Amino acid sequence: MAEEPFMTVISRIGSFDGEHITKKVGNELVKLDLQVFVAKNKTGFDKIENIPGFYDTTTDTVDFRIMFNETILTGERRIPRSTTSFLVKVEEKGMACDCYIAKEGVAGNVDALDLKNLILGR
Repeated sequence: MAEEPFMTVISRIGSFDGEHITKKVGNELVKLDLQVFVAKNKTGFDKIENIPGFYDTTTDTVDFRIMFNETILTGERRIPRSTTSFLVKVEEKGMACDCYIAKEGVAGNVDALDLKNLILGR
């Protein structure tokens, strides 16, 4: 995916947790709330903030679930739109890393290329 160190990529992904992005979709203003979860004990996902020492104990592979909660912003109210969920695997490959992204389901306007560009800082 990128010629960036493994720790740089997983730190960047971790920093998305709790962030908000606002963008225009057609004629609507949409707010995207991001949530980041990490695979825990190969049995499920937990919020990254709930895993003590995550960055200190992570070695060469991390599985994430990244969720985008979409809300339409109007002058009077906020209307929930959809939730888009992605599974992301980051593997260390020497001085760089590989990143695999798969979208869960078909809901939402965010696609894997959008997420890849976000991870790359574009």
